[in-house]
Amino acid sequence: MRIPSLLPVTCVLATSLAAQTATLRGKVEDVPSTPNLFILDGTNLPLVSTVLNLNTLVGQQAIMQVENVGTPAAPVLRVDSSVPTTKVMDMGNLRLGQTSTFEVNAPAGSAAFIFLDFQSNTGFLPAGSLGTWLLGLSPYLLAGGITNGQNQFQTQFFTPPDPQLLGLRITSQAFVGDHGNWFFSNPDDKTVEQ
Repeated sequence: MRIPSLLPVTCVLATSLAAQTATLRGKVEDVPSTPNLFILDGTNLPLVSTVLNLNTLVGQQAIMQVENVGTPAAPVLRVDSSVPTTKVMDMGNLRLGQTSTFEVNAPAGSAAFIFLDFQSNTGFLPAGSLGTWLLGLSPYLLAGGITNGQNQFQTQFFTPPDPQLLGLRITSQAFVGDHGNWFFSNPDDKTVEQ
């Protein structure tokens, strides 16, 4: 039977995928009340570095070269390099019973698709030259469109007035086509508030 012989190959491929360098957009954030612990803003992904002082990158949008030094099920991203960049995905505030504006910033005429997921579903899926997909495997497509002359695509999102949503963390990520150059944006997240 061929299935048992495929298992070692699958394990080797999974290991090699986990160890490859990937490009991602995002922001380093420190974990409150903990010295030298960092996460990728908008996700639950821990960040470490052996070559960079992550304290100097806190709060800065960047394009980073990372490698997963954890496991596919529990990624830990080692940041090997970081170059400052602009924020692409920007969520509005999520307030019960109110409408907020979500915005993608990219050159005029770019295609933009905005996806949402629960922050607890965030993950790490490198996609070569596209960058890295950071949402879960079944995100919600909120909207898609073309950026205007002000280099923005905006859409409205209404947060239902359901008190059970209070405290829920939502993450967004955009898939952007800048005149044929497609990439995944930075993640952005908000907590549903009153």
